[in-house]
Amino acid sequence: MKKYIKLFSALTLFAVLTVGLASCLDDDGYSLGKSWRSLVTVNKIDDKTYDFTLDNGAKLWVAAPIGLNLKPKYDRAIIDYTILSDKQGNYDHYIKLNDFYDVLTKDVIYISPDDEVKQDSIGHDPIKVRSIWEGGGYLNINFEYNMGEVSQHMVNLVSDASDLAVNDEIVSLEFRHNKNDDPERYKAQGYVSFDLAPYKIEGRDKVKFKINVKDFDGETKVYDIEYKYTEKDTESEN
Repeated sequence: MKKYIKLFSALTLFAVLTVGLASCLDDDGYSLGKSWRSLVTVNKIDDKTYDFTLDNGAKLWVAAPIGLNLKPKYDRAIIDYTILSDKQGNYDHYIKLNDFYDVLTKDVIYISPDDEVKQDSIGHDPIKVRSIWEGGGYLNINFEYNMGEVSQHMVNLVSDASDLAVNDEIVSLEFRHNKNDDPERYKAQGYVSFDLAPYKIEGRDKVKFKINVKDFDGETKVYDIEYKYTEKDTESEN
């Protein structure tokens, strides 16, 4: 089952993390007394060097602290940072990185509706979506669940079509949760990003999603998400 499901880690971190996601920067953004928290894509330069891309496309270079030893686990992260400069070279801003939080990053997966074993392993436990949006080419979800810190929880975005239904006018996916029998002692929050790269189809400029989620009230909530991109974006990746 491990190739279908990745363990959801850093439960304690996400349980205490409260963050305002900055989508843009104001004109008074260059004070060392100010900081922002943003969801970003992590870009590897070499084994010890990384830069970040905001979901609005702005690129950030870490100019301080000197010698920062980052070891990102995933392609997405939440960063706390202070702006040090305006555009320099290929970067929109040089920043001082104050803190860094890994965000679980995964692909959409296919599981046949008739495969009971895999369906059970992916889980049918309820989960609450606090917010859901497309940004940076990812479907991003801030979710809430109950935990006891006895066993690890798993979250996945699942398609019942072997081709992930990438050619459908509206793509239906299900956000799934497996609590692995973890006791429900207190509430926690988490963030996860799902890569939407498979849905960038030549000849199209957008795709619409319906995300189905089993909520704690027993009802299935449906979230409509539109992912806009351009043919130029698709061609640049080929």
